[in-house]
Amino acid sequence: MLSKLSQKSRDAILKNWLQMVLESYPPDVAEFLQREQDQFANPVGSAIADGLAGALQELLGGMDAEKLSASLDEIVKIRAIQQFSPSQAVEFVFQLKRAIRQELGDEAADPLLQEELPEFESRIDRVALLAFDIYVRRREKIHDIRTRELRERSGRVLDRLKRIYGGVDLDLEEFGNGASDLERGSAR
Repeated sequence: MLSKLSQKSRDAILKNWLQMVLESYPPDVAEFLQREQDQFANPVGSAIADGLAGALQELLGGMDAEKLSASLDEIVKIRAIQQFSPSQAVEFVFQLKRAIRQELGDEAADPLLQEELPEFESRIDRVALLAFDIYVRRREKIHDIRTRELRERSGRVLDRLKRIYGGVDLDLEEFGNGASDLERGSAR
């Protein structure tokens, strides 16, 4: 029955879901993300809207894992670099349950829907786990990038020190722990 929702109901669920997701941002940011429709002026809002639309389509349709992952990635990659905790970053998936129940209203009491709704909500829970896996991969990638940048910066600093001090061979372990030869009681 949920897969047979009218396009009007699907659009209402998507609009409500998008509104819930945008409310997780500060009010001025949420207003901009919602108001600005140009994808070039508002790439974040556009990516979130497109990602939600694709995820909803897959949830209500065939659940193609590749398409679903791509849709979730559109949203999660943004939230992974923002100041969201892991639970806040993937909370948007669970908000779909509320958006659907709000749209269904009194129809949710229909016996046929009462059988289908728990199964559909279980599907949403599995999608949330997928979103969390994507979040972790994105955070790992961010960590790798930051680590690589730190190594490169440290290497440039060491090269500069070597040039300044005439090619002195610096032991990275000694350099990193802050202990000098004098502090250890030995002199070179």
